[in-house]
Amino acid sequence: MWHQFQHSVGIKSCVISRLASRHRTTGRLADRPRSGAPRVTDRNDDQYLRTYALRHRYATATQLQAQLRDVRGTRVSRQTIRNRLHRFGLNARRPLQVTPLTPRHRRERLQWAQDHVTWTMQQWSTVLFTDELFPLPLHRPGGPPGQKKKNQYAKNKPPINSFINQ
Repeated sequence: MWHQFQHSVGIKSCVISRLASRHRTTGRLADRPRSGAPRVTDRNDDQYLRTYALRHRYATATQLQAQLRDVRGTRVSRQTIRNRLHRFGLNARRPLQVTPLTPRHRRERLQWAQDHVTWTMQQWSTVLFTDELFPLPLHRPGGPPGQKKKNQYAKNKPPINSFINQ
């Protein structure tokens, strides 16, 4: 009978056993009091905070704290605000600072795009964009990768004493 009940409800037998044991011991199923400070915000406060933070993506914890205090009357620390937002998967954001494009910039960008629209893959393969890293060889001649011969990079450098004697 219990086996059928478990599968119909989708609860494991160990959970049912623990609840039955708790009911026999205490006469009720509610959780026992836990250690730690009591929660300052309730579900409604948390929901308001989440909604406000989603509507005002760049609001700081201080601004959210003031808003929660003014509207809901709940006084919490900035750290509590950050903890609640983190629990909702919302993290601190900073607005991107971008220099606005002038009409001249726009014209020059458009002209550049029109000049290069017909380029082939071969032509583009010779271009190195500034946000790319230089390709590093997997193997250098003269030894395994990551290992250098003694004084390999110092061959063409003048000796140190030539700088001192000047």
